[in-house]
Amino acid sequence: MSTFENLLFFAGALVVGYICFLVILKILPARLTASNHTQKAEVIAEAKKQADFILAEARSTNTAKSQMLLEELDETLADRQEDLKLTEENLNAMETQIEPVTTRIQKLENDLKPIEQHMEFAQNTYIEKQDRVQASDEKLRAELERTSRTDSKLLLKNLTDTIVEARQLEAQKLLKLATEELNSGAKRVAARFLSRSMSRYTPEFPWPKMTNAVEVEDRRVFDILADDSTGLLARVKELVGIEAEFHPARDVESPAIIKLAGGMGVEREAARLALTEIVKLNPQSAWPKIAEFYQKQRAILDQQALKMGRMAILELRLDDINVEIQKLIGYLNWRTSYRQNQYLHSFEVAMLAGLVAEELGVDPTAAKRCGLLHDIGKVLDYRIEGSHAVISGDYADRFGESRYICDTLMSHHNDLVLETPLAHVLKTADTLSGARPGARVNLEEGYQDRLRDIDDVVRGFPGITKSAIMNGGREIHIEVHHKRVREDEIETMTAAIARKLETDVAFPGQIKVMITRRFESSTVA
Repeated sequence: MSTFENLLFFAGALVVGYICFLVILKILPARLTASNHTQKAEVIAEAKKQADFILAEARSTNTAKSQMLLEELDETLADRQEDLKLTEENLNAMETQIEPVTTRIQKLENDLKPIEQHMEFAQNTYIEKQDRVQASDEKLRAELERTSRTDSKLLLKNLTDTIVEARQLEAQKLLKLATEELNSGAKRVAARFLSRSMSRYTPEFPWPKMTNAVEVEDRRVFDILADDSTGLLARVKELVGIEAEFHPARDVESPAIIKLAGGMGVEREAARLALTEIVKLNPQSAWPKIAEFYQKQRAILDQQALKMGRMAILELRLDDINVEIQKLIGYLNWRTSYRQNQYLHSFEVAMLAGLVAEELGVDPTAAKRCGLLHDIGKVLDYRIEGSHAVISGDYADRFGESRYICDTLMSHHNDLVLETPLAHVLKTADTLSGARPGARVNLEEGYQDRLRDIDDVVRGFPGITKSAIMNGGREIHIEVHHKRVREDEIETMTAAIARKLETDVAFPGQIKVMITRRFESSTVA
């Protein structure tokens, strides 16, 4: 079969198929629609039948239920009527009981009226009599005042004051007696505590004497230092920050000395050791190296100070103390107060504080800690202004000590008022160590001499009208005349007095100089 024939056959088949499709589309919907209408009618008829059946059944059921509800309602109404009947009977009985009570109350009210009238009359009579009595009192008081020529109010006040004063005097006597008994008892108890504490303490160390001078025996060295051509002492002053002076020999038997003063104790000791070593060497080659000798001695003393601080801590069985604090404790070995070695003094105060604390029931570890640290401020008081107690508390706080310990350190010279058992324990131990026989040399005599020297220095300045030496010679309060000293001269005058004190008076620690210029004006009209 050729290609054309194939195409013709395919086209014919396509046309026939399309025609069949159109016929099916025309016939099928009509048949489907007729079938649907028939089914719909059947369904509606069946639904009507079921609805009629359900409606008939519901009607029969509702009738039975309605009848049942009516019967229940009738029973409920009958019960309610019976209850109402009983309630009515109870109310009638109560009304019967209330009537006699009401009658009795009315009778009581009638009886009460004359009593109220009588009370009102009695009250009015009482008020009238009270007024008459008051008038009589006033008349009598006026007559008495006229006869005695006194004022009753003033007399009452005087009598009251007399009674109050008598009671106050009696109370003061009792208070004084109780205070004396308490003080006497407290003194006995304190003496017993201190006696037990001191009997348990026996120091086993000698009290060393500080040396602040270097002996010069070589005549050649003596001549060089006398001329000071090498500038050795000037370099020492600049390097260490202390005073260094050469003193020639007084006689043949006495050697010449280099006297050192001021500055930090450990630095002064390092300078002394360095000078002791260097004056024996060649002045031309060794003396220019004074800085190296000093640094070597200072390093040795630093290690020795740290070792001594740790030794004291181990002896007292303390712990957790910063290394810098340990160094400060060791540096106290080269610091004296009234010639008393402050390292041994601090150790002794710690021991005594622990013993006294045990007697009083206070924490002995905290007491020993305070005793060991209470004077570390004396290492630095030459360059930091203020009381060594305050410096001790500040440095302890800076290196991790508790606020309670720091406040206690500040309070041992009353720079901070702290009324705690630990503060009193520290003050007691500090006093015991300082007042112990032999602890401080010529204490009272030297103290009086120092006060006299301070007063002489202060009085040597013009314009001073009044001065007071306070706080054990640590403070001087000066008042100047406003006409002789101008306001802009006060600061210069303060510095001059301080320099004069440094050169003319030997004193431990620091002296604070305060000047007040007062101006007063008065006129009589």
